[in-house]
Amino acid sequence: MLVHRAPRVAIMATGDELVPPGTPLLPGQIPESNGPMLAAQARRLGADVRRLPVAPDRLDIVLETVRQALEWADVLVASGGVSVGAHDVVRTALESVGRLELWRVAVQPGKPLAFARATAPDGAARYLFGLPGNPVSSFVTFELFARPVLRALAGHARPGDRPMVRARLGEAVTKAPDRRAYLRVTLQPGAPGAGILEARLAGGQGSNVLSALAAADGLAIVPEGLAGLPAGSEVDVLLFDDDR
Repeated sequence: MLVHRAPRVAIMATGDELVPPGTPLLPGQIPESNGPMLAAQARRLGADVRRLPVAPDRLDIVLETVRQALEWADVLVASGGVSVGAHDVVRTALESVGRLELWRVAVQPGKPLAFARATAPDGAARYLFGLPGNPVSSFVTFELFARPVLRALAGHARPGDRPMVRARLGEAVTKAPDRRAYLRVTLQPGAPGAGILEARLAGGQGSNVLSALAAADGLAIVPEGLAGLPAGSEVDVLLFDDDR
């Protein structure tokens, strides 16, 4: 019987403004929510997960944290610090320890994404993801980019597969025309005799609106090249239901 070791995943959140959940907030601080979320996503895929301490926006600290994590982890998933601001140091750290393969993607939400490959001292491959800091963007880019890698490391023959259904939009939607949108939607039975589910927006589609993500059944895909779709249009919906 062929078996695979559970992939080892290190989760790191970055940002001077982040404090552990439950900590009283001072002005300018926010709870660190991405770490618990990303850890749960990885564990649902069967990964052995370690959450790292929150790293400040300092290249030297982020770089040392990344190097130490890669002594153990097959995959590093960092959130925040991958845009183009002065405090966005994660992409630089990934380039310092490996080869940057991907930087920025035409996805909504989730444009500022970095992916690099590195080699451990023992010659083993390491995979490094720098996800956006906004929580919905972080969730969506993990599902689209990190999830297939973890499934491949776990031995899945078709790591990119996931449940998908066809649905009809119950309302008009809009999006940035130059990006492929993944809209958080709920699914419900369509009109009698329609033979297809109806998809409606689960709430606000901003990349900070976790309530819509929590209420959603899946992600409706609206291709690039469109500024939106009218009600009644058919779309593919990636389901959250089964991540195995």
